[in-house]
Amino acid sequence: MRSTVLGARSCLVAFLCFSLLNLPAMAATAKPLGMVVLAENARLDNANAIKGTDLYSGDVLSTDQSGSLRLKVGASQVYLLSLTSAVLAQEGATVRAKLDHGTLGFSTVAADQLSVETPLGIVRSADGQHVLGQVMVLSSKQIEVSAFEGTLVVDSDGQLKTIEQGATYTATLAADSDAAGAQGPTGAVKPGINWKRVAVVAFFVGGTATIAAILWVEATESCTVPPCN
Repeated sequence: MRSTVLGARSCLVAFLCFSLLNLPAMAATAKPLGMVVLAENARLDNANAIKGTDLYSGDVLSTDQSGSLRLKVGASQVYLLSLTSAVLAQEGATVRAKLDHGTLGFSTVAADQLSVETPLGIVRSADGQHVLGQVMVLSSKQIEVSAFEGTLVVDSDGQLKTIEQGATYTATLAADSDAAGAQGPTGAVKPGINWKRVAVVAFFVGGTATIAAILWVEATESCTVPPCN
């Protein structure tokens, strides 16, 4: 009986040791989504974000009051302004940045490279071409989307809203009483979204265009001969 108990314990210890030894190997096989390019008063998960750090699916990114964070994600660029929090996730060939609150700017050359998830829908390139955009989550019921270059589309459960180049729109989740008639396949009323054009964005004018300027310079500096398409 004693030998049987000792044998079982030995097997358990061996199994646990084998599992622990393989954890680093399993982690090492995960492919980075990108890397930190610049960081100021910013955090990656629970540690200070440092230039050159690799980014993986599930990483939580955040900035403080005076913080900022620039990321390279494949061929795309992402920029977080102060008081912003987002989570990166890999979804097939696309990297999705789930924006919880704050302001996120992005530059991408194809629709399937990068998308931004907000409480009101998914923001992405509308035509698969190069785009410079900015998304602000103002609350759980309101966002603001700007298209500095190229056209964006916001997909809210299949309801599409196009944001043309040079435009800024706010989207507000309508009250149940304002959403009558918007029904899903089961007949349940789907929350409606009210869209309002609030500005015509000059490419390098004003604080809201700061992200566009930064990402445009970054994209330009990364281009070599032959010219980027």
